Amino acid sequence: MLPRMKRPAPRTPALRRLPPARRNGTELLAHLAEHLGLSRRAAKSLLDDRLVFVNGRRIWMARHLLQTRDAVEVLAAALAPQPATAAAVRILLDDPLFLVAEKPPRLLTTGEKSLEARLRDQLGLPALRAVHRLDKDTSGCVLFAKDEDTRRALIAQFEQGRVRKRYHALVAGNLPEPQLDIRVPVDHLPAVSHVRQVAVQTRPPRSAHVTVAIETGRTHQIRIHLHHIGHPILGDRQYFSARSADFPGVPRQMLHASELHFGHPVTGRTVSAAAPLPRDFRDWLRMLRLT
Repeated sequence: MLPRMKRPAPRTPALRRLPPARRNGTELLAHLAEHLGLSRRAAKSLLDDRLVFVNGRRIWMARHLLQTRDAVEVLAAALAPQPATAAAVRILLDDPLFLVAEKPPRLLTTGEKSLEARLRDQLGLPALRAVHRLDKDTSGCVLFAKDEDTRRALIAQFEQGRVRKRYHALVAGNLPEPQLDIRVPVDHLPAVSHVRQVAVQTRPPRSAHVTVAIETGRTHQIRIHLHHIGHPILGDRQYFSARSADFPGVPRQMLHASELHFGHPVTGRTVSAAAPLPRDFRDWLRMLRLT
C-alpha cells in the first residue's frame, strides 16, 4: 500500500511589512500614508477595507496609536499596481428593457465611480439605473433597468416578493444541521433565509461553504441571519470582528450573489441569470479545504 500523502497546508496571503514607527504614539493612518506614499484618503481606504494588520491583528481605526515595537503589515495584493482603466463589467444577461451585470467586490452599486456609473459609460446608456443593490464587498448579480417604467415594474416585483435570489457564503464554524431555515425579523420586518451547507472543514479553525436562498430582501438579511445562528460570514466588517483572529487573511466579506430569478416586465416569463464564483472566493475555498 502506498503511503498516504499529506495535503499541503493552505497558503496564507502574503503580507508586506512596513518600517517601524519612529516614535511611540504615531497614528496608524499617518504611518501608512508616509511609508506607502499614499494620500491620507487612499490610506484610509486600506483601513476601511480591513487590509492592515498590527502585530498580527486586523486594525481599521485610523487613529490607532503605534508603538515603535509594533509590526505593521498590509495585504500585499492590495498594493499591486492597478490598471490605468478599469476592466469592462461582465454582462450576464441583456434585454432591450433591462440587463444583469456581474458586480465585482469592493465596488459600490450606485453613486460616484460605482458599478452603475461604470456601466453607463461602458454601454453608452445614461438612463441606466440599478433596480436593487448589493453591499460594497458582496459580488454577483445586479439587475439594471434601461428606462424608468421598466425600473418601476421590476422594483414592484421585489416589493411583492416575486424575485428569488441565491447566494454563496463562507462562514465561521460548522452548521448544526445540513439544512435549516432562519426566520428572524430584520428591522422588525419578517425575513426568511433557507441555508444549506455545501462543504465543511472540521479541523480548527472550523469553517463552512453554504448557499442561502432568501424569500425576503431585508438590508443585511443574510449577514444578520448567519451571525444570529453563530456562524458569521468570513470577513464581514460589522458582524465578524470578534472571530476574525481565526481567519486573519480574509480580504473581504465572503458573500456572492450567484443567482437571480424574476419575471419579464412585459411577457411575465421567468428570467434567470447566474454569476460564477469570483476568483478570490474560489481561492479561499481551496485555502480552507472546502473543495
